[in-house]
Amino acid sequence: MPSNNEKKGAIRFPDCSKYVMVATDYNTKIVKIMLDNLKFSITDQEIIGRLLCFAESEMLSRKPQNNNYVCYSKFGALMRFDFRKSIENGYLIGFRHLEVSISPHYHFNGYLHNGNDFSLKNCLKTLRDIFGLIKLRKEEFDLLKVVNIEYGLNLVPNIEIQNLIGGISFHKRTPFIVPNAAKPYFKITDATKYKQIKVYAKGLQFMEHPEYGIDLNTFRFEVKSKQSKCIAKSGINTVKDLFREEVYNGLIQSLLDEWDNILVLNDCFQNTQYLKAAIQKGFWEKIISDRHRIKFIREREKYYRELTRINNFHHQIKLLIIDKVTSFQNVTDSTQELIMNKGKISIRGEPSLLINLESVTNQMIFIKNR
Repeated sequence: MPSNNEKKGAIRFPDCSKYVMVATDYNTKIVKIMLDNLKFSITDQEIIGRLLCFAESEMLSRKPQNNNYVCYSKFGALMRFDFRKSIENGYLIGFRHLEVSISPHYHFNGYLHNGNDFSLKNCLKTLRDIFGLIKLRKEEFDLLKVVNIEYGLNLVPNIEIQNLIGGISFHKRTPFIVPNAAKPYFKITDATKYKQIKVYAKGLQFMEHPEYGIDLNTFRFEVKSKQSKCIAKSGINTVKDLFREEVYNGLIQSLLDEWDNILVLNDCFQNTQYLKAAIQKGFWEKIISDRHRIKFIREREKYYRELTRINNFHHQIKLLIIDKVTSFQNVTDSTQELIMNKGKISIRGEPSLLINLESVTNQMIFIKNR
């Protein structure tokens, strides 16, 4: 039974200290998760032969990752075919499998950029366009095994992007690193052996192209999964699964879960002795070295409690992600209120939670990014 402080059917969002009414664009049914990159593997020899003919006639030959492959690409490296050689007695007798890498979001924008929102409707249409281009048929989609997927969200926070990226420090106990000193506002961490988390300033990436209309303060939060059994946890085994809309609910859920594991240090607003100490070099390294893993989690929670909500960068980004989550709801003709409460969000299997548009008043806290 729900408590006196809860309403039946409420979505439970973590770390929200009170019920918050959410306002979003209820005239559309837009899922705004971006499917950036996708790699799938093919072992069917008839399909491999057909795509080899396509590659030889429509794509450019390029240097493979090693001598075990024959590689072709199109649109720079944003569409790539890697044919795994099958060698017998020193001779090439065919190809064991084919790995196809595509970039749906870039394709949607004519291979210029991926800095705008990308709705589910447009994503599915784009996937159909790409598969039509490379001569893959719908009835073959369940033969295309997904082995790599990269997805994320573009957000425009009311935080200076340099301060936000600079403060993102750890995913769980693993530090974020800047892999390229020439790109200080791009960070990455290996969450696991088969999963990476990326955070970067998408607007600054395309700052020399104002014609694309990408806000300079755009923040990109992205997950890259590189193992089939990891991807399968989101309900994705083959390309056929990417045409099931409920799969995208799982991807959004995973983004919110991953953000909960991130420590964002605010190097401003540090007005207590504890907060001043917490941003000093070595503070978190000492905690990580403790053999009790729970100590880091408790210290991270303490740090966030010390910050006010308005100064808590992590909390502000969480609210923007939650706002994207609410866009999954089928809310054009709505009769219920949508309530957020502290606790664990669960999108999978939830009933549609609707908001009464007539109740939208000045008391509502608007968290939609405008």
